[in-house]
Amino acid sequence: MDEQLDRFHGVAYLLGALAHASEKNLGKSSHSICMLAGKKFGREAVVDVEQTDDPEKAVKLLKEALEKRGIVWDFEPFLGERDELMEKRDGTEVMRIVFRTCMVRNALFRYAHEQKESMCYMAHGVFAGAMEKVIPGKKVNLEILHAGPNACLKEMILEDA
Repeated sequence: MDEQLDRFHGVAYLLGALAHASEKNLGKSSHSICMLAGKKFGREAVVDVEQTDDPEKAVKLLKEALEKRGIVWDFEPFLGERDELMEKRDGTEVMRIVFRTCMVRNALFRYAHEQKESMCYMAHGVFAGAMEKVIPGKKVNLEILHAGPNACLKEMILEDA
């Protein structure tokens, strides 16, 4: 177990270093590059996934599909002080999602690199690309509301594709 943990820490450190280097060399354009790479990975990560037009069900289906691929990512809809999970805003549908366990956050903390940068955008891309397979006909994006050491709160924004 210790050997596996050491390997994980090594990979986490390497990912943090790569993210840091890309941001130094490419600046903010590293965000869009990482988002696109993540979207491609996300689309390929979920195969034969059930599709739905219900965003709440889609979040559950996506989490299950990722777990089948060995990707453990603890996220769920977050109601908070709202009366409804879904909010209509400027022709879009918006749902808040809390991300608790996050491999990206763990990698960033291991390397001592800040959140809300290129690695987070890659994770956003993975989520969005995979979710677009679960909810066909929708373009999916994530916006960070809060990034913290124990969880991140984000808005999933759904637009007609």
